Amino acid sequence: MSNDSVNLYAFIGEKISVTEFDPNESKERRIEIDSITGDTLIFSSAYVMDNGFRNKYRVVKNLFNELKADTIEFVAYDHYGRPGFENYKNVILYLSFSEKKGNYYHQKYLFDPVEKNKNGTWKGTKGESIEKLFMEQKNGYLLARGVFD
Repeated sequence: MSNDSVNLYAFIGEKISVTEFDPNESKERRIEIDSITGDTLIFSSAYVMDNGFRNKYRVVKNLFNELKADTIEFVAYDHYGRPGFENYKNVILYLSFSEKKGNYYHQKYLFDPVEKNKNGTWKGTKGESIEKLFMEQKNGYLLARGVFD
């Protein structure tokens, strides 16, 4: 499936690496002294309250829009700790591309673990087809997030 007007890439990926980073490390900060109280004030453009991860996955199969590479690097954020997708060798991942930052970003918390059956067909861990898994995400979370209009 393909639709260039939708900023979404769904693919079956095989984990290569998941590396944590501090998303606030490179934030510019400005320090000022309050003229009345003498307190030190620290200003920051924004503070990310999630854990950040740089991820590298092998593109096994494109499902929606085509990633034109055999491996993909993307950024993921997770408020609760480490991303759940890292617990599986193969997953359907859902990414969007930021023109401004030049990075792919994971659609927060969205992934589907998959495995190849004896016939060489990709299935969900409960036997669901990859098409069904994608459509459930498309018509549920992705539609609600405004990815699909």
